[in-house]
Amino acid sequence: MKTLYKIGIHLFRGSREIFEDIRLLGINTAQLFSGNPRSYRPSSEKLPIFPFTPIFIHAPYVVNLASPDERICNLSIKKVIEELKLAERLGWEGVVIHPGSSKKMGKEVAEENFLNSLEKIFDNNGIKTKLIMENSAGEGDGWGSTIENLYDVYKEFPDIYFCLDTCHLFAAGYNLKNERKCKAFFYSFLEKIPLQKLSLLHINDSHFPLGSRRDQHAHIGKGAIGIRGFQNLFKIEELHKIPLILETPKDSPMADLYNINMIKKLLEETF
Repeated sequence: MKTLYKIGIHLFRGSREIFEDIRLLGINTAQLFSGNPRSYRPSSEKLPIFPFTPIFIHAPYVVNLASPDERICNLSIKKVIEELKLAERLGWEGVVIHPGSSKKMGKEVAEENFLNSLEKIFDNNGIKTKLIMENSAGEGDGWGSTIENLYDVYKEFPDIYFCLDTCHLFAAGYNLKNERKCKAFFYSFLEKIPLQKLSLLHINDSHFPLGSRRDQHAHIGKGAIGIRGFQNLFKIEELHKIPLILETPKDSPMADLYNINMIKKLLEETF
């Protein structure tokens, strides 16, 4: 496998020592929550010092920059700005955010709210850390699941970066299992949004079928995307330097090792 690849996982700080996981898995990049993923409150817990870069913070699940509730929107904006400042202080790469949801008020409302939230974030942070928007699976109002949605954001805020999640792409109807369609999606994305704006890929299989609009991750090769889909992905030369972060299920002590080894094996077989 080529050493240029950056491969890692979303690390949960729990019962096992985080550096034991790093050693066991042989990873050289990572993503983590800075604190409780279901709270807006900052954490007092000391964050690890990693022996590699890049490191990404994933914003908490409670953040919803597209919310029609002004209180939730303001709390979300404040939290994202805090996370960006934390990432800059630690020298980490950036903060991953979800598109959010309008809570059944429609895709147009969600997009408008999200763009308004971004304006406040960019006006107030004054820092260089990357704000990274992740594509959605299309659940609920469907906002954030298409190339067009992402391009709309990029046109308004060219300082933003992007993360593409394979499970979300597949759930939104982009057929990664078909080599031609897989390549067509990524080249269409790169026609609209420059490669340097793609900060990372979330590598996840999908528990549900193509176009399901349901976001449930599966182990690599054991979901609806399957081995073929990831082989197609890794054949796209333009993506070779993009960090790969796995968010696959942690339903057994060795689950992460299985998934990391599967990705390494597929990369070795592809080249």
